Amino acid sequence: MLRTLPALLLILGACNPPGPTPDTELSAQATALTCYRESGFAMLAAHRGGPAPGYPENALSSLQRLADNGVLYAEIDVRRTADDVYFLLHDDTLERTTTGSGDLEGRVWSDLSSERLLDSNGELTNQTIPRLEAVFALARETGLVLNLDLKSVTPAEIVALVDANNARDHVAIIAYTVEDAAAIHALDPGLVLSVPDELDALSASGVNLDASYIWLGTGALNPARDTELASRGLETSVGLFRREDGSATPYLEAAEAGVELLSIDNVDAAVSALGGSDVLQARIEQCRI
Repeated sequence: MLRTLPALLLILGACNPPGPTPDTELSAQATALTCYRESGFAMLAAHRGGPAPGYPENALSSLQRLADNGVLYAEIDVRRTADDVYFLLHDDTLERTTTGSGDLEGRVWSDLSSERLLDSNGELTNQTIPRLEAVFALARETGLVLNLDLKSVTPAEIVALVDANNARDHVAIIAYTVEDAAAIHALDPGLVLSVPDELDALSASGVNLDASYIWLGTGALNPARDTELASRGLETSVGLFRREDGSATPYLEAAEAGVELLSIDNVDAAVSALGGSDVLQARIEQCRI
């Protein structure tokens, strides 16, 4: 029943992309992103929830650690079981990050709920695979923004889930294609999206750029492109995974280039490079509605 109404709306939206209207209500995160750009703030987005020794990826303990350290965005991977339970896990199989084994295809929640998570060194922890509802609750409590990477969940499903869990102001959804972005914004044009750098196609498809930030990839930084996008009132994000070396340099270079969201693996190095958790928390508070 959960997917029926959103799916219908999605079909209607695809026939006639509505685009944003003047009274579109932006989520709080859309307004916060504007504040970060206008204030010259670089913020952090932790890849796969920021795993570290003792902290598994896509785990509640890891997400709490991010919130405590001033990391604004937690990129997490959302899946659905065969019996319609929504949960976090990156891989299609269980071996790398849990005590389980085998493919996820066809699994029900009772197959997964007791498996324990492994940390970034492969060591056993007391954490279990979290349900998405618990993650939404943590985001509401801490102010963390959940950067949702949809692994086996449709745009219509995620919009309905966000609404049902009162999480609209605590999410930013990753749209890898113009089509996915248009599908989400056909249902809620005020939700924040990460979108590809295809502005003309996005606009033509009805995507609300006022509620989007532009993903510039994991390659070399392009300060000129960031400046051009900023002149149009648009925020940007880059992936620093390939350049992280334990030093402050990758984060400082991206901040100097004007990028608003730095997607990172090494939480401790990134937080330190940008001035520490107190500085990052103060930025979040300054731009909070």
